[in-house]
Amino acid sequence: MAKLTSFPRKLVNFLKACRRLWATGGSTEVPVARLARGNFLVGKRILVTGGSAGIGFAIARACLAEGASVVITGRNPEKLKSAATGLASPALRPLAWDIADTSIATSKLQEAETLLGGPLDILVNNAGTYAATQFPHVTPDDWDRVYATNSKGPFFLAQALCTRWLSAPDRPLRKIVNLSSQGGFVGANNAYRMTKWDIRGFTEFLGARMAPENIIVNGVAPGLVMTDMQPDFLKQGDNFYTPLNPARRLARPEEIAELVLFLLTDAANYIIGQTLVCDGGYVLK
Repeated sequence: MAKLTSFPRKLVNFLKACRRLWATGGSTEVPVARLARGNFLVGKRILVTGGSAGIGFAIARACLAEGASVVITGRNPEKLKSAATGLASPALRPLAWDIADTSIATSKLQEAETLLGGPLDILVNNAGTYAATQFPHVTPDDWDRVYATNSKGPFFLAQALCTRWLSAPDRPLRKIVNLSSQGGFVGANNAYRMTKWDIRGFTEFLGARMAPENIIVNGVAPGLVMTDMQPDFLKQGDNFYTPLNPARRLARPEEIAELVLFLLTDAANYIIGQTLVCDGGYVLK
């Protein structure tokens, strides 16, 4: 009887798999295993830019699960409100902030610290935007818009924060993680990839410059991740298949968050100025 009642469900699953194969050429599901750590971020105050969706949202959720107090930023107040509802944590504070506006970096940092009740311990420079145009069709407006958020914004935010940290009387261990991309490791045919080369280079410099000050700086370079930046793949639902990398799948945002969390642990304190690639082997093709 159990086999008879389970048959329709198996048939439905089989038909769904067939549909995926027909639509995309393959079918891949991606479970994410989470390492057991045990609240290693208790007492830490963390700023995650671009935290209202995608990778930033997953990073914020992971940090909250480890006991941190977190401010997430974004340009859209409604998306921030929705993200705060989804994260549902009393340790979370949303803050409307467009990091492309470098003139407000210092005042917004002060606002974030006020919301968290003390100085920041960690910055996750995650906010980013994308323009689909590629060489030879990139426009100056595309270039300026992407560069303002992806390169100029993170640079001046990190500069403002490091200035605050260096002027403080105490020097506890602090960390910055910059989000680059697989696009920072391959030929750059658009503004987005150019900015990710920028972030990779900035991470190398800042890591070497800040390590003697007890500030550890590293980066993460995600590949294709199932987020709003991949609208075509989002149409596949829970099918993560893609032929575009050796792993033949996209990543879940939670996988990138796990790598960022590793860089925030004391196990990663001897890693300085590196950008860790997490791209399913894309840059090896």
